[in-house]
Amino acid sequence: MAQIDWNSIMNGQSQPKRRYQGANVKFFNAYNESLAAGRPIYDEIPSISIQWPGGDETVRRIEQQDMTDYPELYAAFKVGNEPVDSGTPLSEWPPMNGSAMRELQHFGFKTVEQLADANDDVKRRLGPLSKFVKTAKEWLQAANSSQSDVVSLRQLLEREQKRTAKLEQQLELLMQRVEANEGTDLRSMRKEVIRPSLIEEVDVDESLDEVGEDAPKRRGRPRKV
Repeated sequence: MAQIDWNSIMNGQSQPKRRYQGANVKFFNAYNESLAAGRPIYDEIPSISIQWPGGDETVRRIEQQDMTDYPELYAAFKVGNEPVDSGTPLSEWPPMNGSAMRELQHFGFKTVEQLADANDDVKRRLGPLSKFVKTAKEWLQAANSSQSDVVSLRQLLEREQKRTAKLEQQLELLMQRVEANEGTDLRSMRKEVIRPSLIEEVDVDESLDEVGEDAPKRRGRPRKV
């Protein structure tokens, strides 16, 4: 995982593209066996492994440009730790079984996202395992769609709650007006008014006008004043 130059981003400058963008890059120590002394002697060689998912692996000595392109990977290699790849690991993916996972890992796939991005040439090399490419795409699309649906439903619920609270307050105002005009006790039918802090502000005069227009006209002679 490369470092992000936030200063360049804030100044509108694009980050330099790494030579092996999209490939699985790993620093490790390779060992070269020598029999010059009449017995096996292993020389430790700091090396880099470069493999695009579905492609061949290239291994060579570490160059200065490699350390510049992948400073965090190289730092982790120096302390003996390898950072976890970003994405959903194949081992945590429900449709994946053990044997298929091991074969895909042999091809260099570590995450569901990498598998979903496999091109047609890589799928031909995967053979029967290529079916997991389509499954990975559909699984990621369903996951993103479900998250979007949850957000939409939550917003709809909030709007309905505000609308219900507003209607309840208008009903309360109507009952209070009936009690004031007719002296009728409607406490058994009334509901507690929702606290103003929990609902949108309601224009009382406008609400009373709307209620007055919708209320049925009373029959009989008008009451003497």
